[in-house]
Amino acid sequence: MAELVDALDLGSSDLCRVGSSPSARTKVMKIIEKKNKDDLTIEWDITIPSKSINIELEKKYNELIKKLNLPGFRPGKVPLDIIKKRYGQNVVSETLDKIINESLTKAVKEKKLKPSVQPKVDIKKYEEGKDLEFTSNFQIMPEIPDIDLKDLTLEKSKLNITNSDIDNSLKQIAEKHERFIPLKSKRKSKSGDLILFDYEGMINNKSFEGSSGKDETVVLGSNKYIPGYEDQMTDLSIGENKKIDVVFPDDYRLKKVASKKAVFKLEIKDIQERVKNIPIDDKLAEEVGEKNLSQLRQKIEERMKKDFESLSGLKMRREATELMLKKIQFSIPSKMIEEELDFLKKQNSKDKKKESEIKELANKRVKLGLIINSISEKNNILVEDSDLTQAVVSEASKYPGQEKQVVEFYKNNPNLMNNLRGVALEEKVMKFVVNSCNKKDNTCTIDELFKSDFLQSEKQLVENKKKESKK
Repeated sequence: MAELVDALDLGSSDLCRVGSSPSARTKVMKIIEKKNKDDLTIEWDITIPSKSINIELEKKYNELIKKLNLPGFRPGKVPLDIIKKRYGQNVVSETLDKIINESLTKAVKEKKLKPSVQPKVDIKKYEEGKDLEFTSNFQIMPEIPDIDLKDLTLEKSKLNITNSDIDNSLKQIAEKHERFIPLKSKRKSKSGDLILFDYEGMINNKSFEGSSGKDETVVLGSNKYIPGYEDQMTDLSIGENKKIDVVFPDDYRLKKVASKKAVFKLEIKDIQERVKNIPIDDKLAEEVGEKNLSQLRQKIEERMKKDFESLSGLKMRREATELMLKKIQFSIPSKMIEEELDFLKKQNSKDKKKESEIKELANKRVKLGLIINSISEKNNILVEDSDLTQAVVSEASKYPGQEKQVVEFYKNNPNLMNNLRGVALEEKVMKFVVNSCNKKDNTCTIDELFKSDFLQSEKQLVENKKKESKK
């Protein structure tokens, strides 16, 4: 009985069908509502008359009699006492489950309540032939106060691009760019060199898939190959041959060779050294895919504007979120926070955030979700097919080369697609919110924009990338 009403869908169209059958209309249940200090918590003591239950039980037993085929009895002629002995427990459990679901759904609809979580049911008393007594408690959705979004003012950042900004970007491109030239003087290979080589590998004196190659290139230290491979290619001369021993990683993409030892014969065919202090000129522009330096500067400016616009929009969205969370005050269902907290704790197994931080985040997420749903309902903001498609495309773009598989994955998983529907709704509502708020223009550079408290995580990502590029 502990799983009763687990399948109760209080938001479905079944609400409108409750009581449509003759047996459902005969039910007369008694509800006593207990007083709670919490305005959002509903607790009922419910009694359902035995007559209503008996009608449903009789109906269920009659259905079984018609369907059952037992040895020694003609179809449809199995005695009721035998059916009760064999199937009575399941019949009673299923019937009570059905009655409780229908009764609660009907009561919720008639009282015009919006449960925030699934009702919890506890059967207090029932014997076959007698009344059913149970308690049900749940929390309802709070009333979200109206807010005039025009009363909220957001800072709208406008980009001020200087030649110095573009010069700095060009400098970063030149520092990251790899250009190699033949060795100025004869020497052995070292980390950072570009090596041209042939290889032939063996596992237990046998070749394997991908075991040989000609005119392959690798920059030593780039970790292009499996651990230990490039390390053994240093201190070699052009024309030199060498055997190296390696072990394929446990998670190597070709399962047949994963974890296995291999021997590779290498022939070093050429060594080139990296150019230091690459000049910023047309040649650099051509090597990174542009016609000349002028066009490269133009592309940098266009990318800056696009990045700035994206960051500025993200900043306004986060600012609008914080303003709404502060200005719109209402009671939040504790059960919703508990469920969100449990979810975040599971997600936090790697991040190791503090308990207080997780609780604060759970509270904010639930509150924001309630505000977003309220705004969508009051302004008739709906998720169209095009919005859902965009959400899927956006998610697929996070997995380069696997976009088709991601799209198919979501198509074949309705629950995950429903989650994306929630993401699409939030995106659409927040665009509506930002567009509806007042704006205060502020001209600034990208570096100045990053000083905003709302973009600290993005600033940290950029700084981390800069550190990685210097290694």
